[in-house]
Amino acid sequence: MTKQLLRFLPFIFILVSCERGNLYVDPDYPSTYLEIPTDILLSRRAALESNYPYLKTSINQFGFCYWPNDYRDTNPPANSDLLTEETSTQLAKNFISGHQEETGIQNLEDLVIAKAYPLSGGIHWVVVTSNQKVNNTEVLNTEVVIKMTNGVLVTCEGNWFPEIYIPDKFNFNESEAKTHLVGQDVTHSNIGGDKYYVTITKPDLNNISGELKVVPIRTDKKIELRLTWMFNIPSPVYCKVYADVMTGEIILQVPTIIS
Repeated sequence: MTKQLLRFLPFIFILVSCERGNLYVDPDYPSTYLEIPTDILLSRRAALESNYPYLKTSINQFGFCYWPNDYRDTNPPANSDLLTEETSTQLAKNFISGHQEETGIQNLEDLVIAKAYPLSGGIHWVVVTSNQKVNNTEVLNTEVVIKMTNGVLVTCEGNWFPEIYIPDKFNFNESEAKTHLVGQDVTHSNIGGDKYYVTITKPDLNNISGELKVVPIRTDKKIELRLTWMFNIPSPVYCKVYADVMTGEIILQVPTIIS
């Protein structure tokens, strides 16, 4: 089934910058995935359970593989014919090839296996894909992790996205994004869990280069694929910040120090 991909934002905000005036609103940005219809979701879940009786994972509201709260904790019977790195990787590829909608991986030629390793002497195997790339830009948090026990596939979690729109025109190039960050705060927590804030200054951004990254922003109702400039800001900020190329806003902060 074709994913429900929105390529328009007719009533989302138009940001106004005092320094830049009205920002261009690209009608195709960002790519947005909505929940699939309930009847289709239930049908696909049932089909997956029927074909893989020991599968603990299922399909989420967007149609992708995930861990449900009520997973089946049933393991396949012992098998003396243990998998190898080659056979476990092939088993994972076979699952992906047969479940392109659930994994979001449409072309096996794009697939890169980042690692495959055994546990408990080979009773279990774990195969992990790389993050997805679109136009050579990494899409964060898109590893697909497949696990096997006693030679049988038992879990698949994570997904790629079949379609991701990359704008031709940015409102904020790398330099403009850095300028826009000056004066904004990043959030940290100390060892007691108390929050504190660090303000980004112009010297903090000296000699720092940005890198384009796609960031999936998930809510219960939708997933947006936002293109960002990632800046890894050192002391005293100690944070990776991801600034949207179209709005300039920080949409993700990843602290790089444990307080």
